[in-house]
Amino acid sequence: MLVTLLCLLSLHSWMPSIAQIKPISFLQIDTQKQLSSPYILAEKSLKNQAKKEENAQESSSENSVNKNQPHPVTLDGETIFEYRVQLEEIQNKQRAEEASQRVKDIADDRSISLEDLFISDLKSLKTQGLRLINADNKMVIAITQADADLEDKSLDELAEDYLNRLKISISKYRDERKLQNLILRGLGILLSTIIVIFTFRFVNWLFPWLGRQITREQGVIFRDLNIQNWNILTVKQEKRIALFLLKIIRWFITLTFLYFYIPFLLSLFPQTERLANSIFSSFFGALGIVWYEFIGYVPNLSLIIVTLVLTHYLIRLCDPFFKAIEDERITISGFYPDWAQPTYKLTVILIAGLAAAIIFPYLPGFNSPAFQGISILAGALVTFGGASTIANLIAGFVVIYTRAFQLGDRIKVSEYRGVVIEKTILSTRICNGNNEIITIPNSILIASSIINYSATIRDLKEPLVIDTTITLGYDVPWRLVYETLINSALETTDIVDDPEPYVWQTSLDDFYISYELRVYTNKTKSVAIGNIYTELHQHIQDKCAEAGIEIMSPHYAAVRDGHQNTIPENYLPKDYQTPGFRLHPLESLFKKNMDKDNQ
Repeated sequence: MLVTLLCLLSLHSWMPSIAQIKPISFLQIDTQKQLSSPYILAEKSLKNQAKKEENAQESSSENSVNKNQPHPVTLDGETIFEYRVQLEEIQNKQRAEEASQRVKDIADDRSISLEDLFISDLKSLKTQGLRLINADNKMVIAITQADADLEDKSLDELAEDYLNRLKISISKYRDERKLQNLILRGLGILLSTIIVIFTFRFVNWLFPWLGRQITREQGVIFRDLNIQNWNILTVKQEKRIALFLLKIIRWFITLTFLYFYIPFLLSLFPQTERLANSIFSSFFGALGIVWYEFIGYVPNLSLIIVTLVLTHYLIRLCDPFFKAIEDERITISGFYPDWAQPTYKLTVILIAGLAAAIIFPYLPGFNSPAFQGISILAGALVTFGGASTIANLIAGFVVIYTRAFQLGDRIKVSEYRGVVIEKTILSTRICNGNNEIITIPNSILIASSIINYSATIRDLKEPLVIDTTITLGYDVPWRLVYETLINSALETTDIVDDPEPYVWQTSLDDFYISYELRVYTNKTKSVAIGNIYTELHQHIQDKCAEAGIEIMSPHYAAVRDGHQNTIPENYLPKDYQTPGFRLHPLESLFKKNMDKDNQ
């Protein structure tokens, strides 16, 4: 369709020229009428020259303005010459447009040959400082003395120069519209279209075929890219990269052919040649600007590339190093394996930050107001909106490097107690005994006391100590209490016998003694601890009942008569008997009666 449209446009422009067999009527004017306008121009030119002689400074200023306002006389978009002098009461632009239209009319009128173009030699025009380029009896171009003065030539020389240029432009214009040339160009369009279609069909066959071959023979074409035990690229990754590159090459070839094919078609016909030249000039002009800017930016670009490459490989080298520390294949005194991954992440951040600090000053537009505005906005967002995030971030690293807890540890933070199930830079999550997930910001962690029930077993290789307290009266022998409590502990599941359980007397209160039973266990989970406490309390109740120990905390009043002494029996005299109640009022009555009887 595109080829057909272009051919029709060309034939449409060529056919009217064949049909013309006589000069165009609107240019057939008598010599007196055609010269009237040049005389007016001459008079205006002479007036201008008189004014220039009267005021040289004003004339210099006017010439400066005129030189800055050239308007071309064109044919088919190509400049023949320029009018650079603006006369009074006639705009320079209008003067050039009217001349261009007359030139085009002469070029389209094939009945006028190039030999018909001549410079008028009327003496009246010469005395007025004016030259006309005519075709038969039709005026085409008017040239004034002001034009010659500005070009630093004589009026006759400038007229001859303009005449030669005019003949060359009209000859080229007519040659491009000859029938044989149009036929040759049509054949060129047909041939180029066939080549492009064949090329597209070949490309559409070749690249899918190459893709199938790569997929089928990937095990033969590719090999894993390794450095020692470090796998950089697998066969599948290399295959995906190769297929991606094939797609890029295919699109590049297609777009390149289209870019050059369409302007080539347009350039074959005069009606669209200007559009083709515009496309080519804009593309190669932009390409030239890009290339020039690229050459100037090469030193900065080289520094950026070197920095990025070094940064990339530094990060790649840090990864296996810290993994070796984490797996304890490399040991550093005072550096714990659980520090490896956080330190790796911190190292990556520091390396990337250093690389960014080096690269940013060399980026295009670094000193532009837009770039600076974005930097200020980012800084404001971090300052006013990220204060708590930064606090949690710093607290996260503090928690990690203080080794307060690890994943799976049972901890207590403030009123929260549970097992650590996730530890990140910003927060920590624990699961309590009710299977509730509690998220605690790291800034709260470093501001609170952290009790770790698992660290003793993991770090010190010692079992966890748990305790329970019971209060008994002073009448129960402490040795019997010790024996009873320790036996209760030894019969409890998950309580170890090495180290052995032991008892502390934590206080001697007014009416009872506080006994604290302390036992060891290797279980730290909440469910296990709860089960241990439950079973231990059950055994204490059973063992105390078997030993005849009443679990109670006695309280005594001031009346002691008739009650057993609270001192243990083995400390009392062998003849000790529980005293009876003594009633003082009755005793005095008995004493009075005995005194009376004695009298």
